Amino acid sequence: MKAFSEVLNEYLPSETLAKIPQTPEQKAEAKKRLDALRTAGKKCQVCLDTGFVYPRKSDGKPDFTRTIPCVCVREEAERRKKERILAYCELPEKGKQMTFESFRRSPDTEVAYQSCLAMAEGTLDKTFLTLMGQSNHGKTHLGVAVCNYRLKQDKLAKYAYVPFFLDELRNGFKKDGDESYMSRYNIFLNVPLLMLDDLGTENDTPWAQEHLDELIDYRLMHKLSTVVTTNLPFKKLPFRIASRLKREGEILVLDGPEFTPKAGNK
Repeated sequence: MKAFSEVLNEYLPSETLAKIPQTPEQKAEAKKRLDALRTAGKKCQVCLDTGFVYPRKSDGKPDFTRTIPCVCVREEAERRKKERILAYCELPEKGKQMTFESFRRSPDTEVAYQSCLAMAEGTLDKTFLTLMGQSNHGKTHLGVAVCNYRLKQDKLAKYAYVPFFLDELRNGFKKDGDESYMSRYNIFLNVPLLMLDDLGTENDTPWAQEHLDELIDYRLMHKLSTVVTTNLPFKKLPFRIASRLKREGEILVLDGPEFTPKAGNK
């Protein structure tokens, strides 16, 4: 937040005198009154907890015909917006630490790192980005880093651990409203960026494959960015899904030494 003296150059706190002080005595009295209000338990020194201010006109005089939200209100609204976007993403708690900055880069992971960064920035010319390889090679970290990058930009992203995602859909048949099957499924179908973590670890049932096929097809047709991680070799993925990931995406295999995160990000 700007310093109180800086803000006064742009706004007039709503609890100041009705008229602009003109003489040194009036200015001193106004400052004394403001100081008293600020020390009387007021949290915001700009609006004195009213939540609004009078904007100043180009000539420096206040415009008493209108008010605008105070910077404290805007900051609180921005904080709540970020909290809603983070909750919407449903990252696991550990995932909040999985960023591009905390990723330990190496020659074996550099191509994957750059491709994931391009996906996060929206410059990758592919709809899908698939990261393959054994466990503990950094696939999930990079995929979640894409989500975290988008969240920092106040953009929507969604994380889904595939087995839990399918279980959640099934449970939705018993629920109503936002938790219902269709409401939840529509979110995963249409979110601008989706990460599908651990594809191939789900129960291989016709119902599961039907929904994964439909999800991939829908996102392909609507050119919605999707990051996929899997421990399976490409030839063991379901044929329809594999063909779409290959045709419309970039497939990278992380097969270097076992990945270890930077200190403090385990």
